[in-house]
Amino acid sequence: MYSVERKATFAEHQFYSALREQVERLVRRYCRTNDDDVADLTQECMLRIYLSLDSLRDVERIEPWLRVIVRNAVYSWYRERKREQEVYTLGLETEHEAKTYSFPADEMLLQFVVQEALQTLSESEQRMFELRYGHGLSYREIAQQMGLNEEAVRKRITRALARLKAHPMIRSITDGW
Repeated sequence: MYSVERKATFAEHQFYSALREQVERLVRRYCRTNDDDVADLTQECMLRIYLSLDSLRDVERIEPWLRVIVRNAVYSWYRERKREQEVYTLGLETEHEAKTYSFPADEMLLQFVVQEALQTLSESEQRMFELRYGHGLSYREIAQQMGLNEEAVRKRITRALARLKAHPMIRSITDGW
């Protein structure tokens, strides 16, 4: 009996070790900060995963389930950091200071949200976005590279951009602006 329990414990340990590596890769994909923050977020995600294992209905779909948990944890972490920074900044400012306030985590949060929203687009739409906004190509140049006409490229990019603007995570950020 003892050896069966020991084998089960060993198998469980292997499962959580492999899962932790996978979760850490996802955290690093969403979060571009130092290793301490990544370790903290990975630990938070592992706790959330452990507490919500009962909600996993289909083991075959564990990857998207993990992505949702990690995405939500990282998004919450960014919001909390932003809140803490705002409180800290408000406490240090005097009435006479009228400096504009810029917080780099806002940019990181926006990058994270846009990256997540872009994953909802098709591969060809993602490629068009990369060529248009990443490389600065014109609609004509994109059309030539992708073997489409210029008007089709313009319409696809415009429709994809409208879908991105309507994405719930992007709307939650832009509604506050």
